[in-house]
Amino acid sequence: MGGVKIDFTRVECRLREVAVEAYEETSGVTIVLPEAWAADTRGMDPGVGGLTDQTTPDRLPGTPLIRLTGSGGMAGVAIRHPDRRERRKLDGDPTQG
Repeated sequence: MGGVKIDFTRVECRLREVAVEAYEETSGVTIVLPEAWAADTRGMDPGVGGLTDQTTPDRLPGTPLIRLTGSGGMAGVAIRHPDRRERRKLDGDPTQG
């Protein structure tokens, strides 16, 4: 009944592609990617809950492409870059977050 958040913002990855397979029933999945990373969501069935892709296609050379597959079920999947609060935490501001 609880959702899942997969956060790649502190990951050091040397792979060209990373496969993420997500299946949701009644709880949503949020995937957070660093600004330079991109996602391919063509293999994802949005299901009833839908798929929200707020990432940009501007992938920097040498950064991974996330290939997302699976089904959104009732709650859906959101894939995005860090929000303001998450960016402050990444920048090391301990008073925020």
